[in-house]
Amino acid sequence: IDAGTGSVRAVIFDTLGNQIGSSQHEWSHLEEAGVPNSMRFDYEKNWALCALCIQEALSDANLKGEDILALSATSMREGIVLYDAEGRELWAVANVDARADKEVRALKEKFAGLEEQFYQESGQTFALGALPRILWLKNNKPEVYEKVANISMIGDWILAKLSGVIATDPSNGGTTGIFSLSARQWRAEMAEKVGLKADIFPEVLETGTLMGTVTHEAAELTGLGTQTKVVMGGGD
Repeated sequence: IDAGTGSVRAVIFDTLGNQIGSSQHEWSHLEEAGVPNSMRFDYEKNWALCALCIQEALSDANLKGEDILALSATSMREGIVLYDAEGRELWAVANVDARADKEVRALKEKFAGLEEQFYQESGQTFALGALPRILWLKNNKPEVYEKVANISMIGDWILAKLSGVIATDPSNGGTTGIFSLSARQWRAEMAEKVGLKADIFPEVLETGTLMGTVTHEAAELTGLGTQTKVVMGGGD
C-alpha cells in the first residue's frame, strides 16, 4: 500500500515479482479553517480509501484475502500521525503542512545553532519536521497535545491500522527531526530540549521486520485474511 501526496494505491505482486492487481484513489488534504498553510490529513476518510484500494486490488487480481502472504506500506515522508494512549488517532498532517512557520522562527531565535546540530543527527531541518508542528499543537490546541501518547508517520499508520502495532522505521523516523540516523533510534532528548514530551516515541523496526498479522477488525474491513503477515515498510 502506497500513501502518496495525491493518492493512495494498493498493488499486488506474485511470488515472482509480477504485478497482478492494483487499485488507486485520489485523496485531498484540506487547509484547516483559520490555520494558514495547513494541510490536514483526514485519517478517517483516508483509511476508508486505503481499505477500498485493498478490496479492489484483490478483485482485480481475482484473489481472496487468504491468498495474500504478506503486505507492507510506504508513504509520503514527513507527514505525521499522533495517537492517544489507546492508540486512537488524535491529529494528523500531510507532508507539506506548513502551519508551524512561527514555531520554526521561534526555535531558530531561541536556540541558536540547534537546527544545524539536530540536522547533523537526523538529516532533517526544522521546516516540515515534527518538532515545530508538535510545538504548534502545544501552543494552539493544548487539550489535544496533553492526550498525545504516540507518534508515527503515514505509512506506519497504515501498518498500525492493519496490525494494531504502532512502530516506525529509520527512513521514516528520520524525517521527524527527533531521530539519530547513525544510531537508528529516536533521540527523545531532542524533543525535551525544546519543551516537548519525551515519551511519545514508538518502537523502531528495520524495514522488512515482521510486525504481526492482520487483525480481525482490519480483515473485515479490507477483505484480507488474518494470517496475512504485516511487514515494516519505509519512506518513499
